[in-house]
Order: sequence, then C-alpha cells, then structure tokens
Amino acid sequence: MKKVKDHLNEQRIWDIFTVSEDSDLFEASKLMYKNKIGALMISKAGSSTNLSKSSVVGILTERDIVYALSGGAESLNTKTVQTVMTRKLIFTCPETPNTEAKKLMIENQIRHLPVFDGEHLIGIISMRDVFNV
Repeated sequence: MKKVKDHLNEQRIWDIFTVSEDSDLFEASKLMYKNKIGALMISKAGSSTNLSKSSVVGILTERDIVYALSGGAESLNTKTVQTVMTRKLIFTCPETPNTEAKKLMIENQIRHLPVFDGEHLIGIISMRDVFNV
C-alpha cells in the first residue's frame, strides 16, 4: 500500500517554498507563479529557516489568492500574506497511507497537505499526488 512518504520520494521539486507571514501578497503570488506551485507555507516573521510545527502559522494557496482578488486587483498590493492565508493547518505524517491522505483532503476540502515528520516540515503533497496512484 502506497504511503505519503512514497509521494514525497517521487516529487520533482524538493524545495519547500515558504514566506514570512508579513510578506507582501503580490510577491508571494509571483513566487508561486515562478515556481509553478499551488501553495506556500507561511512561517512566523523571522523564523523561515526553521520550519517546524511551532514556526509554521499557515498555508497560502491559489484559492486564498482568488478570494483576496475578489476585493479588487489593488488588494494584492495592499494586503500581507497573513491577512488572507489559511490559518487552520491540516497536515499528515510520512507513514500515512494514501487512502487516509485522500480522505483527509476530501473531508477538509483542501488540495495541498503539508507533511510533518515529528515537529519538522518535510514536504507538501497535492491532490495530484494522491489521486495519481
């Protein structure tokens, strides 16, 4: 049975892209576009090098940016990441079976699932990963 750690091993990009909670929303959007990713991990201001459960404060997804845009395009220049990010972080661990990861994503209506090994963030999987088995 396939597990979350298998998806992490198959990923093309090993970097975990992160920005600080006080980052400019437009700059965060450009980082996502440049790297062709759908989510960024958000860290407490000043702690972006140590990605642990205590330093990660949320996730910024394409959906969050679309919601921010509903206030008008100028909102990208006036808002910080922390004003639109998703604070309720749903996550899993490397040993989670693929079926459990799917269920977690469906039940919570999310497309990106951070993976923590103990206290440390080690990756992010997407719906594309878990449904392409």
